[in-house]
Amino acid sequence: MAWILGLGSFLVFGFLLLHLLLALVLIIPTWRICTRAGFSGALSLFHLVPLIGSFIVMAILAFSTWPNGEASRGGPR
Repeated sequence: MAWILGLGSFLVFGFLLLHLLLALVLIIPTWRICTRAGFSGALSLFHLVPLIGSFIVMAILAFSTWPNGEASRGGPR
């Protein structure tokens, strides 16, 4: 019973906190990318899913057809 209150619980809490902070840092720019590409911004909330969430978002952005079309090669004018 003592191991539950030991270092292991602090380690799990630390990993959870670190994951949440990194996910929040990734959500804001991914939300903007998704809305500019024509997807729902809520797609960026997949970053909250540990380990595979970011891969899901990046795979959708990389391999699907964007509703707003591809960016022009010349850049903004």
